[in-house]
Amino acid sequence: MPAINRIHICGFKAFPNDFELQLEGKNLLMYGENGSGKSSIYYALHCMFQAPLKPDAGKKYFDPASEQHLKNLNNLDADSKIWIDFDGRHPFIYNIDKEGYQFTLLGGKHPLPAQINGCFVNHQFLFHFFNFRNSQRINLFPVFIKDILPFCKDDNTGLHIGEMYDEITASIIKKGRHIHPDYISNIEYFNKAVKKVVEDINIYASDRYNESFKDEDDNELVIRLRYDSNFDKPEDDTNEYWLKYDNIIELVKEKGEIKERKSSYKKLNEPFIGLEISEKMPDGNLRKIVKPHTYFNEAKLTAIALSVRFALLNIEKPADGRFLALDDMLISLDMSNRAKVVDFLLKISDKYKIYLFTHDKMFFEYFKHKTKKNQDAWVYKEIYMDYDKTPYIRNSEDYLGQAEHYIKQHEYEIAGNFLRKEAEAFCKNFLPKKKQLTGDFAHLDLNGLIMNCKDYAAESGVIDISIFNELDEHRKFILNPSSHDSYDVAKYGHEVKRCLQTLRKLREIIIKPFLKFGSQVEFTLKTPEPRISEYKFILTLCDDFRIIIMPGESPVISKGMINYQVYEDGNNKKGVQSDNTTIKHFFEYNYEKSDKTKDASYLNSVIESESGNPISAFF
Repeated sequence: MPAINRIHICGFKAFPNDFELQLEGKNLLMYGENGSGKSSIYYALHCMFQAPLKPDAGKKYFDPASEQHLKNLNNLDADSKIWIDFDGRHPFIYNIDKEGYQFTLLGGKHPLPAQINGCFVNHQFLFHFFNFRNSQRINLFPVFIKDILPFCKDDNTGLHIGEMYDEITASIIKKGRHIHPDYISNIEYFNKAVKKVVEDINIYASDRYNESFKDEDDNELVIRLRYDSNFDKPEDDTNEYWLKYDNIIELVKEKGEIKERKSSYKKLNEPFIGLEISEKMPDGNLRKIVKPHTYFNEAKLTAIALSVRFALLNIEKPADGRFLALDDMLISLDMSNRAKVVDFLLKISDKYKIYLFTHDKMFFEYFKHKTKKNQDAWVYKEIYMDYDKTPYIRNSEDYLGQAEHYIKQHEYEIAGNFLRKEAEAFCKNFLPKKKQLTGDFAHLDLNGLIMNCKDYAAESGVIDISIFNELDEHRKFILNPSSHDSYDVAKYGHEVKRCLQTLRKLREIIIKPFLKFGSQVEFTLKTPEPRISEYKFILTLCDDFRIIIMPGESPVISKGMINYQVYEDGNNKKGVQSDNTTIKHFFEYNYEKSDKTKDASYLNSVIESESGNPISAFF
């Protein structure tokens, strides 16, 4: 699918001069402190994809005479512009400057602006979703007209619903002294279009919340939006709903009672999109939440808002070029609630490109870690503001990348800190959880982790463990924080570089999951003549078994605890027995006592019980 290749910005918001961000068609994760320029990239995308829908095609954003201009205040003379080029099957460039929105086709078929479209969510969207006083009813229309309807296209007219509203509110069309019938028809069509969007949201919003964002022990919610005509509204509802040009319902006090009365004048009233939330109780009944914005905490309100917005994502069959641009949208959530959103985003990242911006370094690193298995699909960037108020960007390196950066700056002690972090990360990835702990379940220090790595590798059948000995030597001189008090700088720099090389070699070791805890493998052997018996061995895995592939060596399966049963000619005489061993050693020990007619390789002779496939299939 088409995806952004490059974003080029000049003289726009935080960027006084030329700035280019290379994405190469990948997802983007960007960290930047407040004021660094990351949100300016978010708004550059927003501006680009909204400009075609504006009456002036976005010219006002680049006109210093306009009160709505977004030019960089430190360089108003700059030839301000934004341009974005796409890769894939539709090579083209979007451009917006003082002349407004334009595009240049480089070849192939140009997708319509509606096809290359985004979903934009930032903290302001979430704030306005529930920013109501306790006395107020929730009206989501201002949120919809600003952040949702501009990105919802009507299939019949080809217009975005936000465009329809802009045309209706721009001027009232009259025929003589009366309102033109076409104007009333446009209002009616707009209402039907909004109603359809609301109905689409109502289909999926509850499922989005309950499947992706609900706390495990919480009750399910039923989320429903309302966009009703004045005739369809509940009797106790005093709000006007559909957009209309007519007499306005006013509230008047008559004989001490509040009553509705039509005004003596007509005007175009603003629509009202209501929100109704009910909680599914354990007895199966629904309990209506009258004031969701005062009943729920901020985490749940955020989850509800995201469920409503994400209900419009076509996860099954998204249109070409769809993306999500997300700017600091989770700043009010704790990590457990952020994790749910992250899991949802990663689940759909193969269907929607994700462009995520955050000023929270811990969240940045967490999200980065979660994408590790698919890191080739991501670009990791960090943006900072230079002393001359010019943003600059750098690749967000992993620990080794950071270490290499500081080695080049001759900042060896800082580099050593990153190398230590890399060493700890390697050991924790290499070892199963229980081998990362002491006997009283405390976390091992780096010395203990390295020792356990050596033992774990040797016990699992790794032939050459010299790389772990190298790491231990580096630990004593480079990775031990207490060793940095006094050293020869030249020698220390040399050792830091050697340590970097060792850790790069350790990265070449592949650790893959084998079978899950509780899985079973089995094999059958026969004793030699004269007394021939058939023995069947069934092994239940009671530990974290992994496949270890060292460079230049054959793959091995790690050592762990097993429960096993032995059947002699179909009879089990000893019941369940246990051993802490490798599958290879267990098989070969028993193979030596057999008639040796079976394949001598445990990879071919031991099979996974459920599938019947040899365990070699897992390699």
